[in-house]
Amino acid sequence: MATSDSNPTAAGDLRKFLEELQDENDLLVISQEIDPEMELAAITRRVYETEEKAVLFENITGRQGNGLFRVLGAPVGLSRVPGQRLGRVAKSLGLPSNASGKEIIDKINSAKSLQPLVPKEVSTGPVKECKLFGDDIDLKSLPTPLLHQHDGGKFLETFGMHIVQTPDGSWTNWSITRGMVHDKRRLVGPIIPKQDIGVIYQMWKDKGQDMPWALCFGVPPAAIMVGGMPIPKWTDEAGFIGALVGSPLEVVKCETNDLRVPANAEFVFEGTVSITETAPEGPMMEYHGHVWPNQSKPCPLFKVNAITYRKDPILPICITGRATEESHTVWALTIAAEVLNICQSAGLPIKNAWCPFESHAIWYVLQVDRKNLVGMKTSMPEFCTKLGHVVFGSKPGWYMGKVFLVGEDVDPSDLRDVIWAESTRCEPGTSEFLFDEYGTIPLIPYVGHGTKPVGNHKKVVKCCMLPSEFEDEELSWKVGSFRGSYPPDVQAKVERDWLKYGFDRL
Repeated sequence: MATSDSNPTAAGDLRKFLEELQDENDLLVISQEIDPEMELAAITRRVYETEEKAVLFENITGRQGNGLFRVLGAPVGLSRVPGQRLGRVAKSLGLPSNASGKEIIDKINSAKSLQPLVPKEVSTGPVKECKLFGDDIDLKSLPTPLLHQHDGGKFLETFGMHIVQTPDGSWTNWSITRGMVHDKRRLVGPIIPKQDIGVIYQMWKDKGQDMPWALCFGVPPAAIMVGGMPIPKWTDEAGFIGALVGSPLEVVKCETNDLRVPANAEFVFEGTVSITETAPEGPMMEYHGHVWPNQSKPCPLFKVNAITYRKDPILPICITGRATEESHTVWALTIAAEVLNICQSAGLPIKNAWCPFESHAIWYVLQVDRKNLVGMKTSMPEFCTKLGHVVFGSKPGWYMGKVFLVGEDVDPSDLRDVIWAESTRCEPGTSEFLFDEYGTIPLIPYVGHGTKPVGNHKKVVKCCMLPSEFEDEELSWKVGSFRGSYPPDVQAKVERDWLKYGFDRL
């Protein structure tokens, strides 16, 4: 069965995405038998840390025939392919694999100015090729990987997309949050009240009815990118994704409820989320690289009433931990993109935004447009205070702990630049501006497990600029670097002759 989209793009179809990765030598297919009890996850974690190829596990111990499922590790990890370190991120958004960090941020935000493209409903699609219902479902029998030795269970959902809808049908939300296998028919996972899925869940609780729900695995890469983005509440991600990729997504109705899911997803769980029943969940190694063993929490139960899937389906996974994995390449970058949009909409002269992967989605770097900054005739304290209220008071600001404000000579996507600017231009106390009016996501270790402050945990804007950068004068310093210390003709000659000198790669 095929949808009407005869020419899928990498951003719009996972299998096209994998085909292109293989063509670019950025995908490794492993056909030998792999144990899901940590061996599979350990391989994937080492892939992240060495920036190796994404890995597709074809032969997992316990997998039955052509059924559920193959596993894709590091789907949006970083790459060692020369010039394509961000290639999987770029490809997920429909960009060339050699796109820069700024091009990626700009691509995400470009959809903000476009008309949303409402999904196109089709009668069927690849995800309807095979179906299971009711007691034929046994989640415990699936070859679900154990991701870390200290996890409290097997987390089947780490990089799938939840779909829920308000009771009146006016808002459909697509989002990512983890899910652990509880028993044959149920997952258990957190629903944080401040997040969109939590807001909709509360509406169903107020109505006294379990929440209809779908969980989609192997969705179009652009969909999973936007699923991690904190776009404004009451915005349907599906229309935003259509605008981003340039064509409406094809969706198909679920078998057991009225939700619509991507027609070319690899497989889909359909069911309900209980408004009364909970079970112990976790712990799980988190995106910040910490876990507190044996500390589970009661979370809602997600009951699976149907599974639909395509032949030989693929489960993409994210092995959370120390950078860099999809929590950082997907979630943190989409937060940065949304913050940039918020700053520009508020009239602030911010030209670029980034989250250094090594900061585990806690640091965000904002680069000023100096000409417009000087035109504001403002001071460092006045500007940083205004910036802090705009950023930390926003939806994505809840996830952010520290903002670094940098000048035009600092590349926000280069951590070495950011460290250099912070260490040489940010004076402790004087150039730091604290805010305690706003809450912070409790998953950050110093928030959930640190010293309890009076009131809220503090956030900070660290101004990594000198006072003269706020003034209408030519900057007096020069930078000691390859770009800053040599004339353009010398730079060009050195770059041109680099391999002749004997170096093995550009």
